[in-house]
Amino acid sequence: MAVSAPPLELSAPTVLPARSGAPAPRALLERLRRPRTLLALVLLVLIGAGIAVFTGATARSEPIAPLGAAADIPGGVARVNGVIPLERDGWLPADPPAVLTDPVPEGRHLVRVELQLAALDAEGTAFIADDYSILGLGAERVRVLWASPAAADVRRGEVLDTTLVFEIPDRAIALTLEGERGGRLALGAEHHTSDR
Repeated sequence: MAVSAPPLELSAPTVLPARSGAPAPRALLERLRRPRTLLALVLLVLIGAGIAVFTGATARSEPIAPLGAAADIPGGVARVNGVIPLERDGWLPADPPAVLTDPVPEGRHLVRVELQLAALDAEGTAFIADDYSILGLGAERVRVLWASPAAADVRRGEVLDTTLVFEIPDRAIALTLEGERGGRLALGAEHHTSDR
């Protein structure tokens, strides 16, 4: 007696979707909603913005003159002859203002910048102390606290010696003295005392 096998039924083949390296849009959105991923994304954006702001603030085509070298300014040249912490030598002008005698906030110190300007062009050059500021790593733009003289016109062939006093952070590095009309002068590292 022959036994017959039941007929085979063939079903349609199952087609699986092709796998690709990119997650589906829904999976990507779910991954971005995770707190760690969102925090990392926010940090990357903040770091990028910070770098852009810093480079925009410090990027100038004008080169920085080393300490003691001259930098071009309109009508002449400028040179830093010294950067001395006031606490190191106790220097004070005659009849000093309160900003130079009051206690300095912790983490900061006062420096005296000896700036010399020489007029080379026929029209001479002008000095205005408020045009100068200090900028560097670890320091916001620092304005002049006191200056002598506060302003002067320098005629061709004349040299003007000025004193500018600034309050700068102890940990600031790569400081430059910059004039609004030009001139970028490095201030070196000698203004840091040994305990900083």
